[in-house]
Amino acid sequence: MPYTQTQNTMSPLAVVVTSLAVVLLARCAAAYPWQVCGTAANFTANSTYQANLGLLAAALPRNISSSPDLFATAVVGAAPDQVSALALCRGDANATACSGCLAMAFQDVQNQCAYDKDAAIYYDPCALYYSSNATSLSSLDNVGRTNRINNQNVTSDPGRFNRQVAALVNATADHAAYNSTRRYASGEADLGGQFPRVYSWAQCTPDLTPARCRGCLAGLIAGMPRRFTDRVGGRSLGVRCSYRYETYSFLDGPVMVRLAAPPSSAAPAPAVGPTVPTPGAVAGGEFSYYSILVFHLVASWHP
Repeated sequence: MPYTQTQNTMSPLAVVVTSLAVVLLARCAAAYPWQVCGTAANFTANSTYQANLGLLAAALPRNISSSPDLFATAVVGAAPDQVSALALCRGDANATACSGCLAMAFQDVQNQCAYDKDAAIYYDPCALYYSSNATSLSSLDNVGRTNRINNQNVTSDPGRFNRQVAALVNATADHAAYNSTRRYASGEADLGGQFPRVYSWAQCTPDLTPARCRGCLAGLIAGMPRRFTDRVGGRSLGVRCSYRYETYSFLDGPVMVRLAAPPSSAAPAPAVGPTVPTPGAVAGGEFSYYSILVFHLVASWHP
């Protein structure tokens, strides 16, 4: 039987759906690095503020590579053109990777948040925040928050998975706050079942006290049930503290916290650890519904 060639035509609805898919794919491809752009004020091209930001971009990667904690802050200029910046690298990063990540962050943030006087940007190895607010470095508020969700669901005994993840994340947060001067910890738990292991990371800026670090992390972890329930991975990021968990190993350093799988008959652990007062306000933006939609429609992210 001969084949006939037919012309493919698209209905207006199909055109709209296709266009939306293209936009979503483009947005998703641009989702890493993850930026939180300010809305308060802008600077102009070739202004003193931009020049001061350029001075920070030259100095801070150099300063952070010589810091034993891979943490650095700096202030350049005077009001109204003063720029303050804070940078932190993940606890398992080396100085070379840290410095390179931060140099890239300064380049990317000026494209992603063009001419914004305040912005935060996150990568796996590092995070950068800058602001025109003179008190931004002395403030301990966890500004610039964003959440990222792995869109794959746990289908086998999700309740047990959620309890074990919550226990691991809280144990990792405890270790970061109280057992590390760098305020960094990594964790691993045996789960069995659909996902044999889960891995975790928690970190604060090292200038926070143990209590403030744990309080900052507690504020993020309190949102786990509504954000990450039944999800195989997620991360909650902020300028002052962050945490992450995955069902694959994503860290380079040694594991600091190990949890064995409890007996299947064990009583359920609480979804969130003991309440720890969070000092100060926890400010910042939420992960928008639109961003969540992008991840649902496209694919799981990986580092």
